[in-house]
Amino acid sequence: MMMDRLELDNLTHNLSVSSVEDHDDVTATFPGLATTTTRRDEHRATSYDYCKQNKKQRIILNIIRMVVKLNPDAVRERAKSIPGCYGIPSDCSTVCSFLVACLKDDSQNKATIDVEKMARVNVFWDTGTVVTCRLLQGSVRQTFRRDVTSLDVVERLLRYPPSLTLIDDALVSFTDDTHERNAERPHKARLELAEVGHAILQNEKEKLVRHLRALEDPNDDDDVPPSPSDRSETTAEASQHTMTAGMEFQFSLPASSMKHVDQCLSDINSMGKYIRGVATNGKGTVFLYGNGGVAYTPHIPRPLYHKLSKLRSSPAHARPSYVSLGTRDRYFVSFQDGAHVFKGPKGLEKELKKLEKAPRSVAFGSTWETFFIVLADGSWTFQGRGIPAGLERKLLDREDSPDLSAVTLGPDGEAWFMKAENGRMWWGGVTDELDDNIQELLTHGCLNYLDFGEDDSYFVSYDE
Repeated sequence: MMMDRLELDNLTHNLSVSSVEDHDDVTATFPGLATTTTRRDEHRATSYDYCKQNKKQRIILNIIRMVVKLNPDAVRERAKSIPGCYGIPSDCSTVCSFLVACLKDDSQNKATIDVEKMARVNVFWDTGTVVTCRLLQGSVRQTFRRDVTSLDVVERLLRYPPSLTLIDDALVSFTDDTHERNAERPHKARLELAEVGHAILQNEKEKLVRHLRALEDPNDDDDVPPSPSDRSETTAEASQHTMTAGMEFQFSLPASSMKHVDQCLSDINSMGKYIRGVATNGKGTVFLYGNGGVAYTPHIPRPLYHKLSKLRSSPAHARPSYVSLGTRDRYFVSFQDGAHVFKGPKGLEKELKKLEKAPRSVAFGSTWETFFIVLADGSWTFQGRGIPAGLERKLLDREDSPDLSAVTLGPDGEAWFMKAENGRMWWGGVTDELDDNIQELLTHGCLNYLDFGEDDSYFVSYDE
């Protein structure tokens, strides 16, 4: 039900006037009613008018609730509890504006405002749109979050305003410039290079086979043009594991994590290794490369950090083949020999005990008990109340097809990514900025994998 503000004001006025006119009509028709009725009758008449007025007020409130997404007074109350968040005047009556200032200590140990990290947040309480404004090289840049109806989401956006996207377009792969450099490589490195080349050719072969099958079967699901809210890439590579090897990466992470991620990528690139997989939760990131190589940033879950730090002297069969990170120190790692370690809810432990083979992917949701498992045969199972509604609808639209290769979930309970064995991909609940970046990548490349972290952070793997 859509209604503009003028219609809402007119409806409110008419309902108020009608209640007064009804009372006047009664007294005009029965002029002696006020004096001739008994006290009991007066009480009944007063109660009737009171209930009638309350009923109309409830109707007005229900209409307002259908039109307005957020309560402006509740938004302002939430903002008062956030350090460094100050309410500022706004020219628009339907906007609550706030200035979010980041404090820093100067040389005299005095708290001053960090102007570079300052943000203005405009909350359009009638439509539920939250706009974050930041300065970038002298110009104002805005990010949008639409259809926000939860005060918890508003508080998180005010407490941690989204940062500007940071992109790394560096090529992360092996180099093969000269015959002399190849001659200097040890035999093991040459063997690894041959295996990577074979894997690439095998993937290209599978892509051609899938394309031929699609041409032979015009009714195949891949020929259905995707809607804007359910975009897919039909030429994307399928993979046995979730984290398909990617030649290039685009990511947006907290500033505290960026330098560590850049260092990992630089080290892997300098060794001439091929990255096979990436997992992130925003604070920490893990890279799998080469034949069992692992690189990771400091802020991954502590038990996982100790586990990975002991792998330097481990044999090849004891090296990780897949890793997944979640919030609240949840993680899952499977190894080449089929073993696995994890930290998560009891429900996940029960499901893993039933498996004879390692799962293709394990994703952690917004609540502690929420998880999604893609099994080795492409079937899947999930538990918890934090599964995004968009993902459940897509699974239902596909008639619960047991052909998945990967699923990832965002920590906000909205973002999700799903990949099928035939290479098709779907995603939803992401920010407009990330969705636009993915669409731009698809104009000249092939999307491989998408993982999510805290505070709208993400990691995208793709090939050109």
